[in-house]
Amino acid sequence: MTGWSHLVGAPIEDLPSPAVLVDLPTLRRNIAEMAAHTDALGVALRPHWKTSKVLEVGRMQLAAGAVGLTAATANEVLALAEAGIPDVFWAYPPVGAHRVAAALAAAERTRLIVGVDSLEAIAGLAAAAVANGTVVDVRLEIDTGLGRMGVRPDDAVALARVLHALDGVRLEGVYTHEGHVQGLGADPERRAAVGLAAGRTTAEVAEAIRADGIPLTSVSVGSTAGARSAPTASGITEARPGTYVYGDENQVAIGTISEADTAITVQSRVISVQRGEPVLVDAGTKAMSADGSMHGDGRIGTIVSSGGGLIATGHEEHGFVRGSTGLRVGDLIRVRPNHACGLSNMHSHVFAIEDGVVADVWPVVGRH
Repeated sequence: MTGWSHLVGAPIEDLPSPAVLVDLPTLRRNIAEMAAHTDALGVALRPHWKTSKVLEVGRMQLAAGAVGLTAATANEVLALAEAGIPDVFWAYPPVGAHRVAAALAAAERTRLIVGVDSLEAIAGLAAAAVANGTVVDVRLEIDTGLGRMGVRPDDAVALARVLHALDGVRLEGVYTHEGHVQGLGADPERRAAVGLAAGRTTAEVAEAIRADGIPLTSVSVGSTAGARSAPTASGITEARPGTYVYGDENQVAIGTISEADTAITVQSRVISVQRGEPVLVDAGTKAMSADGSMHGDGRIGTIVSSGGGLIATGHEEHGFVRGSTGLRVGDLIRVRPNHACGLSNMHSHVFAIEDGVVADVWPVVGRH
């Protein structure tokens, strides 16, 4: 709570703006419900911590039954390892000397698994691990339709053989990020079908690798949009949703998170009404995630407080509000951001609130 601890106990109206607010009752409910969902499926839960980058949130997820946490960046991995988080999956290739060094440093403090999709991506870490007298667990990423990273399913067995034979690493499992499910929009049946297909493909690849004589422990899927479908495929052992913990406007827009289950908002203050409309507020692009809206209208946030409307666009420190009513200079608004994960990386801290009062102030760590 360094720097902001004096605000604990204050009403949220007294906070400096813009301020990121996390509603504690909603956060606790989201954590409990996802834990119950994966437990009912018999699937381990390893939330993607990049959504919050808050150690207190990660510890709440672990206390609710998560087997470990997932990370994306070297700074996130080091923050988790230094905080004593016992089991971390780095779902990103360790390319570059700084990532290799981070992996070795983290592996001294925690059980670390690293994701890769090529020999070239792991060669540096493997050589460094050999020189260091250690072995690092790795997972092979499978492209199940997103088209971002991952080996094609038909090429997975051949690459698994190479990784299995490589000194310094141990092939522990396979994983996918079925992020293309979110791009299907507000079509729950299609999302379910595509998510299930991604899970099945990942499980089938794992079975093919096992049939080739290579033992695998983990078969992991990961996304909030696919959390109700991909982990239901037979053979999946782990799920890695991230955004569910906070929720955001994009998940609301496609129907995977309800408005009531969105724990995160940005409190912003009106700074000018000279134009009539747009009204100017102090939440611009440096306070909000600039990630695109699933509404397709370019908004950077949706106003959820009285008067409604949206932040239609923004400059660095200015948000342009349209469609709201009755706003005056000094008024406060609450804004649901497009993308919670991007928003977290923009801020040094968040205010945990309950019943309109600040219950705690949490640092955001592991930022770029």
